[in-house]
Amino acid sequence: MSQITIRDLPEAVEKAIRERARKRNTSLDRIVIELVEEALGMSGASGKNRDLSQLAGTWDAEDAESFDADVESIRRIDGEIWD
Repeated sequence: MSQITIRDLPEAVEKAIRERARKRNTSLDRIVIELVEEALGMSGASGKNRDLSQLAGTWDAEDAESFDADVESIRRIDGEIWD
């Protein structure tokens, strides 16, 4: 596959790309390819996006911890009922 170097990328654009990659837990390359495909009307052209993150979204560490804390009480086994 070929490569393109982008010079003088505005700091705000770089920051947004890095943030999106972090939130999606994916590479900067993957995010940039998806953004370019989307801009060119070729979304999903690579065929490599096989997860449901576009439909269901993703969780960051804070969201996951919050969910775990919320469901902690229903995960506990009540020994009196199951003995």
